[in-house]
Amino acid sequence: MKALHDSTQNLQGRSIAADLAERVAVVFEQHPMLCGFSVQERSTLTTDRAVAQLRGGLCLADVSATTPPGFDVTQEFCNQIAYSLLELIDEQPGVCDLLPGRTFARTLH
Repeated sequence: MKALHDSTQNLQGRSIAADLAERVAVVFEQHPMLCGFSVQERSTLTTDRAVAQLRGGLCLADVSATTPPGFDVTQEFCNQIAYSLLELIDEQPGVCDLLPGRTFARTLH
């Protein structure tokens, strides 16, 4: 019985990870100028890095975008990213276990 339970948990974990990857891909599609962002524990961040509060002490941080000279990443832009993550958290509460300390990038160098 324990093996079945462990197997079910593994499938659920993979499903949550797949949902996270899919949602992040949509965020990058919706925001072509977005280079990357991270999700961090609020307690580990300086105030200049935390840009939007999520749930459970998590924050959207380190948002990076390619912008024209003289244009900065706005709070509204960051809120749109945070909203997408909050929707996923509401749909899949287990995703909160996967988010802390994660950096999401459009491409890896």
